[in-house]
Order: sequence, then C-alpha cells, then structure tokens
Amino acid sequence: MKTWFVNYHRWLIGAVLSVMMCPAAAQTSLTADRADDYVDISVDVANNHLWRGIEVSDGLVLCADLALHDKGRHVKAGLWGGTNTSGDYKEFNFFGEVCVGGWKLSLWDTYNFSPGADYNNREFFNYSAHTTGRFLDCILSYSMGHDLPSLPLTLSWSTILFGRDRWADNSANRYSTYVSAGLTVYRDACWQFDLGLGGAFTLASHNGDASTFYAHKAGIVHCELRALRQVAITKTYTLPVYVSTVFNPIENRAFFQIGATVARF
Repeated sequence: MKTWFVNYHRWLIGAVLSVMMCPAAAQTSLTADRADDYVDISVDVANNHLWRGIEVSDGLVLCADLALHDKGRHVKAGLWGGTNTSGDYKEFNFFGEVCVGGWKLSLWDTYNFSPGADYNNREFFNYSAHTTGRFLDCILSYSMGHDLPSLPLTLSWSTILFGRDRWADNSANRYSTYVSAGLTVYRDACWQFDLGLGGAFTLASHNGDASTFYAHKAGIVHCELRALRQVAITKTYTLPVYVSTVFNPIENRAFFQIGATVARF
C-alpha cells in the first residue's frame, strides 16, 4: 500500500510538471494561443477557513491555487496552499481532476502541516498508512445545471481513501464519506445566493467507535447559506465579496465567514 501511494505521489507531481513543461515545449503553438487558455491562478482572503462543517483555521487566512489544464478544461492538475497571518495554519495540497459534461472526478492529496497539529506534520513525503499526516480524498460530483440550466444543483460524493482518516486505535481506515448538495437559488449580474447541505458517515465500521473524519458520529455536519456580491472597483476590476454562515448540527457549532477573491486569472 505504501509503495502504491508513493508511486501515486510521484505520478501526480510528474503530471503537474509535464503539463507545465508542455507549453514551453510547444512555444510556437502558444504564440497563437493565450496562456489564459491553459493556466488558472486565484487568491482568496477571508476571516477563517471553513471546510465541510469544520473551521480549519481562524484569523485572517490567505488561500491560493495554481492549476494547469488543457484548452477544453477537460483535464486539470495543480497546487493549492493556505496560511494565516499568525502562522499557526499551513496547508499545501496537490490535486487533479477530469471533467466530462456535468461530471467531475477529482483527487486531492492534502497535507496540513500546521505547527499545532496533533498528528504527523513533519514528514511531507510520508505515505505510511499508520503514521502519515496527509489524506487522499476522492470526489465525484455532478452539476445538473450543465444539462438543465434551469436547475443549478450540484451533487457530490467524497470518500477519503487513505491517510489520517483512521479509527482511534489506528487499526484501519474509516473511509469517511461526505455527501453534499449545493443549490444556487438566485443569480444575476451582481448577486448570487447559494444553499448547501452536507452529511458524513463511514463506509467501514468499528465496534465502540462511531466517529468520522468530520465529527464524533455520523450525521449532518454542514448547513450553509452563502451570498456573493460583485463589487466594481474600477472599470476593469471587479471584486467578488462573499459572506457565508455555516452550521454543524452534529458538533453543535456555527461559523461566520466573510472573504473576497482578490485575484483570479
């Protein structure tokens, strides 16, 4: 198992590097195209980092990603990173995805090496099942709006295949699974309002341990109301500002987030 994941990691890095080198090798072709056809960069600033009903970090958070893709955006690979101003949150991930119509299959290799972590946060390339600090998340989603524009609903199924998603006695993987639905209830040139609902459970079972990666037991972990406003700063620059409220009924917690996508290319 360890060998397989090390090979996967090498394959993913190789894929990213290959995509990066291909435009350079095909310089003549790229003169007719724009780099924007192959490269995505985005930068977000927010008062915290929320993920599937969990507040990963509080304080001022900066998140950014760099991704390379084919011109039709059917295949994509990239890097995602996040940190906060106090330095107690640090994350660096690899990801890849394939899109066909409204379907998208993604793999995220996630490594949170925050200084205060209660797991192995000092060995980036450790892929040992019992000691790794990372996890591999496989996500299958379907956007119904692709085929039915009048129904802007996205359904998603995510299962953690490997990593620090293990039972309390570290005996085996829990295969925590997160299923969600996201609906855009209103959108115009300036505003967008979204609703989200997500629940978690495990595909494996363990006597005396009902926990998942997301909460101490299975159930609804994410209820969200999100509003986004496109704010015109200049004639050529518009700043998307969003406000989000997230409730986690299982853990009896609630979070408020305000942020903005300060750059997107």
